[in-house]
Amino acid sequence: MIEAQLWQIYQHSYFQGVKRQSPYHKITGSNGGAIISLWNPFGQTLSEEQNRRRTRAFMRYLRQKRYIFNLLWGGNEDMSYRELSVFIPCSKKQAQRLSAHFSQLAFYYVGVGGRVSLHCTQGTMPLCMVSKHLKYRWLTGL
Repeated sequence: MIEAQLWQIYQHSYFQGVKRQSPYHKITGSNGGAIISLWNPFGQTLSEEQNRRRTRAFMRYLRQKRYIFNLLWGGNEDMSYRELSVFIPCSKKQAQRLSAHFSQLAFYYVGVGGRVSLHCTQGTMPLCMVSKHLKYRWLTGL
């Protein structure tokens, strides 16, 4: 189960392309899919090197399984804290499996219409609507 304080933090996340000027639709296209962090498994902070190794391993895994994905940042509103994440066009069920494989407590699901919801990987927390549209949580040019 996710601690209440961490669940609150997840609900106030923002997103940004790895290339800061990238608009959200360059990352997601018109697809529904998941935003899943590649860093800090189970909410535990790892070193930069450990997170780099995780990133390489998961990118290799995604390529091996032939997933299409795009990198992005997920973090607080000014991106003073951020984690490298991926957007993967997939179903919610696939998103839940991938989030569990990446040892994440939660993932965001972006619907085809852009609506962003927060889901607990283990299904122990109710889903939470984060935004009516990803564009309201997408940062450019910070």
